[in-house]
Amino acid sequence: MLRSLNLRLMLYAGVTIALALAAAWAILSLLFERHATSQLQTSLENQGLSLIAGLSLQADGRPALTAPLPDPRFHRPASGLYWRIAAPAGDIRSRSLWDGAIAPHDPPPAAGWGAEEITGPFEPHILLVTRAVQLDPGSPRITVQVASDMRPVSTAQHRFSQELALYLGILWIALTLASWLQVRLGLRPFGRLRAELGAMQRNPAARFQPAQQLHEVEPLTDAINALADRRAEDVERARRRARDLAHALKTPITALRLQIDSLAPDETQRNMMQSLALLSHAIEGELARTGTAPTHGFVPARAIVDRLIAVINRTPDGQRIVLTNAIADDLVIPLNEDAALEALGAILENAARHAASRVTVAGGTEGARTEGRAVWLTIDDDGPGIPAHLRPTVIDRGVRLDQRGAQHGLGLAIATDYLGTSGGTLELADAPGGGLRVRLSWPLI
Repeated sequence: MLRSLNLRLMLYAGVTIALALAAAWAILSLLFERHATSQLQTSLENQGLSLIAGLSLQADGRPALTAPLPDPRFHRPASGLYWRIAAPAGDIRSRSLWDGAIAPHDPPPAAGWGAEEITGPFEPHILLVTRAVQLDPGSPRITVQVASDMRPVSTAQHRFSQELALYLGILWIALTLASWLQVRLGLRPFGRLRAELGAMQRNPAARFQPAQQLHEVEPLTDAINALADRRAEDVERARRRARDLAHALKTPITALRLQIDSLAPDETQRNMMQSLALLSHAIEGELARTGTAPTHGFVPARAIVDRLIAVINRTPDGQRIVLTNAIADDLVIPLNEDAALEALGAILENAARHAASRVTVAGGTEGARTEGRAVWLTIDDDGPGIPAHLRPTVIDRGVRLDQRGAQHGLGLAIATDYLGTSGGTLELADAPGGGLRVRLSWPLI
């Protein structure tokens, strides 16, 4: 089963055009044969009129011709062109008929010429025209017969059919190419729909504009808009519930922290405080994500990273390492300012915490400007990194927070969420100098 609409339409067009041209070939071949037969019949009737014009009766009632017909085929035996004149007292015939006979199936009509195809004296098929005439009132009726071989008509029809098939084959190619162009132009609006769907993926608030859509695809775009609206409502409802839950937990956690602080400092108290800190950190991360504004928009990447580096440099982790911003000034990423600060800040803070001496941020584009460009950023640190078999687990949204472990915290998970809403992806790899490389990329923009 073909899953390509382009191929389906092209296949249907090619088959239907081929069937139509095949029917045209059969009909035109039949019409040509009928026309050629009609022309031959007209020629034979004219030959018969010439015979009648030179016909006379002798004294004994036998027919005679005052002058022979000029066509030399009448004088060559078995030439394929014959005449015969029959009267009650006898008959005369062309030399070409020789010792053959013409045996019509039907008697001559009462008036005018009659025509039929019969077996010839030397050929499988001949066309015979017959007419009964009376030279004078009271004279006997005379039958005039003129016949011709049908093979020249069949040969001409065969050649015509061959040439017509070649022409129709070329016409099929031309019409199929025209159908291909028509299909491509007809399906072009779906390409625009795909581009607009990509914009909706990067910007959840974007919608199809009904005024810009064709009537045939408008029901589809309306359904997609309605689905996107319902999805946005569900997401907002879930975000509000998660935010309410996180806020509801903050007060009990604060009270629990005060109670733990009041305990005597020992190993148990420190373990409880550490567990409570992890829980508090997880709740703060969820609050940050559920309270995030929509991520759509564009922001200069270098300026955002400069701001984040300035903040991290004032922290203990930032003071012991070197943070380098190697992003070009004109590079923009498809996130708004708040989302970019949250996502990149989480990754940079994570990198600074685990780096031994340096963190490097780079970025660039891929693809031609006329076709759209893919944007990427990399954050490299020289820390211990993450084993390859654990990387999918670290960025997997379906894994619970306590299954990710505390070594890299929530930074990668939060960044993954932000990138997902903006149409981007996050990948982990080994940094060139050792450590972890976090690569952020967005499709063509």
